[in-house]
Amino acid sequence: MVVVCRLFMYKGFPLLLGAGLLPELMMQQACETIAKACGCELISHNCGESPRNVLASISTAIGLQRLCGDAARPHCNGGSWLEALADWRLPVLLLVPGDADGGIPGSGPAYAALCRELKVPLVGLVQLQGIWDEDRRRKDGLPWLGWIPEPSHVDHDETVDVLSLLLCKCAFSFAAKEATFAQV
Repeated sequence: MVVVCRLFMYKGFPLLLGAGLLPELMMQQACETIAKACGCELISHNCGESPRNVLASISTAIGLQRLCGDAARPHCNGGSWLEALADWRLPVLLLVPGDADGGIPGSGPAYAALCRELKVPLVGLVQLQGIWDEDRRRKDGLPWLGWIPEPSHVDHDETVDVLSLLLCKCAFSFAAKEATFAQV
């Protein structure tokens, strides 16, 4: 695999977050897989941390950033992580668990709608594990970027490579836009 995005700083990559509270092991494995495929370090933050402090530190961090926990849950300092992400205009990639029957939980569409409502820049959704049902995902009307099957699945490496190329393209596009705005 050719890594095309190793030198980009974080601000071009979307923040990885679960659509609701996902099983920690599933989320950690998926995020580590994505980071490895993109040739980046993975940095994790907890929803209990101050959004303001974390988001300020993210602007200078290199690597993929992951938010652990439920980003829509009200924070003890007021608001929620999703509201802070909207304020900072930070792009996000939603990770949604898949079901064995090809379905997804309602948290996927609900989080996508919440991102739209709050104007959080949503890069897309990625299904974690389960059965990938392309027809059902197309009918969802959501911006699906793909699927990461179980590590033992025959298509695992190929789907991860495709996703990493999409994320690197996103990082490149975002970095180019930032450079254009900086020149104006």
